[in-house]
Amino acid sequence: MQQKVLLGIFAHPDDESFGPGGSLAHYAQQGVDVHVIIATDGIAGSVDDQGRLREHDSLAQVRSAELARAALALGLKSIWSLPYRDSGMRGTPENQHADALIQQEVDQVTREVLFYLHRLAPTVVVTHDPFGGYGHPDHVRVCEATTAAFFLARTRANGPQKLYYSAFPKDLIKAAIPLMRLAGKDPSAIGRNRDINLVEISRWVTPVTTTLDVRAALPAKQLASEAHASQYNGGPSWLSVVPEQVRHWVIGREQFTCVYPAVPAGERDLFAGLPS
Repeated sequence: MQQKVLLGIFAHPDDESFGPGGSLAHYAQQGVDVHVIIATDGIAGSVDDQGRLREHDSLAQVRSAELARAALALGLKSIWSLPYRDSGMRGTPENQHADALIQQEVDQVTREVLFYLHRLAPTVVVTHDPFGGYGHPDHVRVCEATTAAFFLARTRANGPQKLYYSAFPKDLIKAAIPLMRLAGKDPSAIGRNRDINLVEISRWVTPVTTTLDVRAALPAKQLASEAHASQYNGGPSWLSVVPEQVRHWVIGREQFTCVYPAVPAGERDLFAGLPS
Protein backbone atom coordinates (compact mmCIF):
# COMPACT_ATOMS: atom_id res chain seq x y z
CA MET A 1 0.00 0.00 0.00
CA GLN A 2 1.35 3.42 -0.96
CA GLN A 3 2.07 5.70 1.99
CA LYS A 4 -0.15 8.78 2.15
CA VAL A 5 1.80 12.04 2.15
CA LEU A 6 0.40 15.47 3.02
CA LEU A 7 2.40 18.65 2.34
CA GLY A 8 1.46 22.04 3.76
CA ILE A 9 3.10 25.06 2.16
CA PHE A 10 2.80 28.29 4.13
CA ALA A 11 4.34 31.74 4.29
CA HIS A 12 5.43 32.21 7.92
CA PRO A 13 6.35 30.25 11.02
CA ASP A 14 2.98 29.90 12.86
CA ASP A 15 0.80 29.73 9.72
CA GLU A 16 0.94 25.95 9.94
CA SER A 17 -0.40 26.03 13.52
CA PHE A 18 -2.73 29.03 13.63
CA GLY A 19 -4.19 27.92 10.27
CA PRO A 20 -4.91 24.26 9.49
CA GLY A 21 -2.91 22.95 12.43
CA GLY A 22 -5.76 20.72 13.52
CA SER A 23 -5.83 19.06 10.10
CA LEU A 24 -2.07 18.55 10.02
CA ALA A 25 -2.15 16.96 13.48
CA HIS A 26 -5.26 14.93 12.57
CA TYR A 27 -3.53 13.25 9.66
CA ALA A 28 -0.23 12.81 11.49
CA GLN A 29 -2.16 10.95 14.20
CA GLN A 30 -3.58 8.68 11.49
CA GLY A 31 -0.11 7.72 10.31
CA VAL A 32 0.08 10.01 7.29
CA ASP A 33 3.51 11.49 6.55
CA VAL A 34 2.92 15.21 7.08
CA HIS A 35 5.55 17.68 5.86
CA VAL A 36 5.55 21.48 6.02
CA ILE A 37 7.40 24.10 3.99
CA ILE A 38 7.69 27.65 5.38
CA ALA A 39 8.60 30.30 2.81
CA THR A 40 9.89 33.16 5.00
CA ASP A 41 11.77 33.78 8.23
CA GLY A 42 8.96 35.68 9.98
CA ILE A 43 11.27 38.53 10.91
CA ALA A 44 8.64 41.20 10.24
CA GLY A 45 6.35 39.89 12.96
CA SER A 46 5.78 41.86 16.13
CA VAL A 47 6.96 40.83 19.61
CA ASP A 48 4.90 41.54 22.71
CA ASP A 49 7.79 40.79 25.08
CA GLN A 50 11.28 41.98 24.13
CA GLY A 51 12.69 39.50 26.63
CA ARG A 52 12.00 36.81 24.07
CA LEU A 53 14.93 38.15 22.05
CA ARG A 54 17.38 37.81 24.94
CA GLU A 55 18.80 34.47 23.86
CA HIS A 56 18.62 35.11 20.10
CA ASP A 57 20.17 37.55 17.66
CA SER A 58 16.93 38.25 15.83
CA LEU A 59 13.20 37.58 15.80
CA ALA A 60 13.82 35.22 12.87
CA GLN A 61 15.85 32.96 15.19
CA VAL A 62 13.14 33.10 17.84
CA ARG A 63 10.50 32.07 15.34
CA SER A 64 12.65 29.27 13.92
CA ALA A 65 12.97 27.77 17.39
CA GLU A 66 9.23 28.17 17.95
CA LEU A 67 8.51 26.43 14.66
CA ALA A 68 10.62 23.44 15.67
CA ARG A 69 8.62 23.06 18.90
CA ALA A 70 5.33 23.45 17.04
CA ALA A 71 6.37 20.77 14.55
CA LEU A 72 6.88 18.31 17.39
CA ALA A 73 3.47 19.14 18.84
CA LEU A 74 1.76 18.58 15.48
CA GLY A 75 3.63 15.36 14.79
CA LEU A 76 5.20 16.58 11.54
CA LYS A 77 7.60 14.27 9.75
CA SER A 78 9.71 17.20 8.51
CA ILE A 79 9.82 20.97 8.14
CA TRP A 80 11.61 22.85 5.35
CA SER A 81 12.37 26.52 4.85
CA LEU A 82 12.71 28.65 1.72
CA PRO A 83 15.41 31.36 1.82
CA TYR A 84 13.18 34.44 1.88
CA ARG A 85 12.52 37.36 4.19
CA ASP A 86 9.13 38.12 5.67
CA SER A 87 7.62 40.91 3.53
CA GLY A 88 5.40 42.34 6.26
CA MET A 89 1.81 43.45 5.81
CA ARG A 90 0.63 45.44 2.79
CA GLY A 91 2.05 48.94 2.56
CA THR A 92 4.77 48.51 5.18
CA PRO A 93 8.46 49.37 4.61
CA GLU A 94 9.38 45.67 4.85
CA ASN A 95 7.65 45.18 1.46
CA GLN A 96 10.61 46.90 -0.22
CA HIS A 97 13.43 44.81 1.25
CA ALA A 98 15.43 43.15 -1.52
CA ASP A 99 15.20 39.74 0.18
CA ALA A 100 11.46 39.98 0.86
CA LEU A 101 9.40 37.18 -0.65
CA ILE A 102 7.21 39.55 -2.66
CA GLN A 103 10.30 41.06 -4.29
CA GLN A 104 11.16 37.69 -5.86
CA GLU A 105 9.95 36.56 -9.27
CA VAL A 106 7.01 34.18 -9.04
CA ASP A 107 8.80 31.79 -11.41
CA GLN A 108 11.75 31.58 -9.02
CA VAL A 109 9.58 30.77 -6.01
CA THR A 110 7.64 28.27 -8.12
CA ARG A 111 10.87 26.46 -8.98
CA GLU A 112 11.77 26.30 -5.26
CA VAL A 113 8.38 24.78 -4.41
CA LEU A 114 8.55 22.40 -7.38
CA PHE A 115 11.87 21.04 -6.12
CA TYR A 116 10.21 19.99 -2.87
CA LEU A 117 7.18 18.56 -4.63
CA HIS A 118 9.53 16.27 -6.56
CA ARG A 119 11.55 15.45 -3.44
CA LEU A 120 8.70 14.80 -0.98
CA ALA A 121 6.20 13.37 -3.52
CA PRO A 122 3.07 14.44 -1.63
CA THR A 123 -0.31 12.98 -2.43
CA VAL A 124 -2.15 16.08 -1.20
CA VAL A 125 -0.97 19.70 -1.03
CA VAL A 126 -2.49 22.40 1.19
CA THR A 127 -1.70 26.11 1.02
CA HIS A 128 -3.13 29.62 1.48
CA ASP A 129 -6.09 30.92 -0.50
CA PRO A 130 -5.60 33.51 -3.31
CA PHE A 131 -6.59 36.36 -0.96
CA GLY A 132 -3.89 35.40 1.50
CA GLY A 133 -6.33 34.61 4.29
CA TYR A 134 -6.27 38.10 5.78
CA GLY A 135 -4.59 39.86 2.87
CA HIS A 136 -0.95 39.19 3.68
CA PRO A 137 1.11 39.57 0.48
CA ASP A 138 3.40 36.67 1.41
CA HIS A 139 0.38 34.38 1.68
CA VAL A 140 -0.75 35.47 -1.77
CA ARG A 141 2.69 34.84 -3.27
CA VAL A 142 2.91 31.39 -1.69
CA CYS A 143 -0.52 30.54 -3.11
CA GLU A 144 0.55 31.67 -6.58
CA ALA A 145 3.81 29.71 -6.53
CA THR A 146 2.32 26.58 -4.98
CA THR A 147 -0.56 26.47 -7.44
CA ALA A 148 1.80 26.78 -10.41
CA ALA A 149 4.21 24.20 -9.00
CA PHE A 150 1.37 21.75 -8.29
CA PHE A 151 0.24 21.65 -11.91
CA LEU A 152 3.81 21.43 -13.16
CA ALA A 153 4.48 18.53 -10.78
CA ARG A 154 1.41 16.68 -12.03
CA THR A 155 3.21 16.01 -15.31
CA ARG A 156 5.23 13.36 -13.46
CA ALA A 157 3.91 9.89 -12.76
CA ASN A 158 4.16 10.35 -8.98
CA GLY A 159 2.92 13.94 -8.99
CA PRO A 160 0.48 15.26 -6.36
CA GLN A 161 -3.16 14.29 -6.77
CA LYS A 162 -5.11 16.97 -4.92
CA LEU A 163 -4.63 20.68 -4.17
CA TYR A 164 -6.47 22.55 -1.41
CA TYR A 165 -6.67 26.15 -0.25
CA SER A 166 -7.51 26.99 3.34
CA ALA A 167 -11.04 28.36 3.51
CA PHE A 168 -13.40 29.93 5.99
CA PRO A 169 -17.15 30.57 5.87
CA LYS A 170 -17.51 34.30 5.38
CA ASP A 171 -21.11 34.27 6.63
CA LEU A 172 -19.80 33.79 10.16
CA ILE A 173 -17.40 36.71 9.80
CA LYS A 174 -20.21 38.86 8.44
CA ALA A 175 -22.30 37.95 11.48
CA ALA A 176 -19.44 38.78 13.85
CA ILE A 177 -18.88 42.29 12.46
CA PRO A 178 -22.00 43.93 13.96
CA LEU A 179 -21.43 42.02 17.21
CA MET A 180 -17.92 43.49 17.41
CA ARG A 181 -19.28 46.97 16.86
CA LEU A 182 -21.84 46.43 19.62
CA ALA A 183 -18.96 45.36 21.87
CA GLY A 184 -17.12 48.58 21.06
CA LYS A 185 -14.52 46.94 18.82
CA ASP A 186 -13.51 48.14 15.36
CA PRO A 187 -13.82 45.20 12.93
CA SER A 188 -11.73 47.05 10.34
CA ALA A 189 -8.69 47.17 12.62
CA ILE A 190 -8.15 43.94 14.55
CA GLY A 191 -5.11 41.90 15.53
CA ARG A 192 -2.11 42.81 17.64
CA ASN A 193 -1.14 45.60 15.27
CA ARG A 194 -4.70 46.48 14.26
CA ASP A 195 -3.75 45.88 10.63
CA ILE A 196 -6.37 43.25 9.73
CA ASN A 197 -9.60 44.47 8.16
CA LEU A 198 -12.38 42.02 8.91
CA VAL A 199 -14.86 44.01 6.83
CA GLU A 200 -12.65 43.61 3.76
CA ILE A 201 -12.06 39.93 4.48
CA SER A 202 -15.81 39.27 4.73
CA ARG A 203 -16.19 40.24 1.06
CA TRP A 204 -13.66 37.71 -0.24
CA VAL A 205 -15.26 34.56 -1.65
CA THR A 206 -13.57 31.32 -0.56
CA PRO A 207 -16.02 28.51 -1.28
CA VAL A 208 -15.93 25.60 1.14
CA THR A 209 -15.87 22.16 -0.45
CA THR A 210 -14.26 20.19 2.35
CA THR A 211 -14.76 20.20 6.12
CA LEU A 212 -12.65 18.16 8.53
CA ASP A 213 -13.67 17.28 12.05
CA VAL A 214 -10.46 18.01 13.97
CA ARG A 215 -11.80 17.99 17.53
CA ALA A 216 -9.61 15.05 18.51
CA ALA A 217 -6.53 16.93 17.28
CA LEU A 218 -7.29 20.24 19.03
CA PRO A 219 -4.96 19.56 22.00
CA ALA A 220 -2.06 19.14 19.55
CA LYS A 221 -3.07 22.29 17.67
CA GLN A 222 -3.27 24.23 20.93
CA LEU A 223 0.20 23.08 22.00
CA ALA A 224 1.59 24.00 18.59
CA SER A 225 -0.06 27.43 18.68
CA GLU A 226 1.30 28.12 22.15
CA ALA A 227 4.76 27.06 20.93
CA HIS A 228 4.70 30.22 18.78
CA ALA A 229 4.79 32.24 21.99
CA SER A 230 6.13 35.44 20.40
CA GLN A 231 3.05 35.65 18.16
CA TYR A 232 0.28 33.84 20.03
CA ASN A 233 -2.39 35.93 21.74
CA GLY A 234 -5.11 33.40 22.42
CA GLY A 235 -6.59 33.00 18.96
CA PRO A 236 -8.70 35.22 16.68
CA SER A 237 -10.09 38.10 18.73
CA TRP A 238 -13.26 38.34 16.66
CA LEU A 239 -14.31 34.84 17.75
CA SER A 240 -14.68 36.14 21.30
CA VAL A 241 -17.93 37.92 20.34
CA VAL A 242 -19.43 34.75 18.83
CA PRO A 243 -21.68 32.61 21.10
CA GLU A 244 -19.68 29.92 22.87
CA GLN A 245 -21.53 27.02 21.24
CA VAL A 246 -20.83 28.43 17.78
CA ARG A 247 -17.23 29.18 18.71
CA HIS A 248 -16.60 25.57 19.73
CA TRP A 249 -18.20 24.33 16.50
CA VAL A 250 -15.92 26.60 14.45
CA ILE A 251 -12.74 25.66 16.28
CA GLY A 252 -13.46 21.95 15.96
CA ARG A 253 -13.77 22.07 12.19
CA GLU A 254 -11.28 23.21 9.56
CA GLN A 255 -12.40 23.98 6.06
CA PHE A 256 -10.85 23.98 2.62
CA THR A 257 -11.47 24.69 -1.04
CA CYS A 258 -10.50 21.78 -3.28
CA VAL A 259 -8.83 23.41 -6.27
CA TYR A 260 -8.06 20.18 -8.12
CA PRO A 261 -9.76 17.92 -8.92
CA ALA A 262 -13.38 19.06 -8.84
CA VAL A 263 -15.15 17.55 -5.83
CA PRO A 264 -18.73 17.87 -4.61
CA ALA A 265 -19.38 20.13 -1.64
CA GLY A 266 -19.57 18.16 1.59
CA GLU A 267 -16.28 16.28 1.29
CA ARG A 268 -14.98 15.13 4.69
CA ASP A 269 -11.47 13.88 3.94
CA LEU A 270 -8.55 15.44 2.04
CA PHE A 271 -7.65 11.97 0.76
CA ALA A 272 -11.18 11.11 -0.38
CA GLY A 273 -11.34 9.50 -3.79
CA LEU A 274 -7.69 8.45 -3.77
CA PRO A 275 -6.45 4.84 -3.65
CA SER A 276 -6.30 3.59 -0.07
